[in-house]
Amino acid sequence: MIALTPDEVALLKSLLIALRGIKTKDIDKALVILSKRDRRQSSSGSDRTEKT
Repeated sequence: MIALTPDEVALLKSLLIALRGIKTKDIDKALVILSKRDRRQSSSGSDRTEKT
């Protein structure tokens, strides 16, 4: 069992409330956008290299 401070409990409660408001459809849409962006960056390879 883990003992939490009142501040930690309040933080966890606020995180859970925020997560409850996120709809699965919104998460799926964000994942599609991120995967498209990742594919574009992967295909252009040279953009990902860092110069020092």
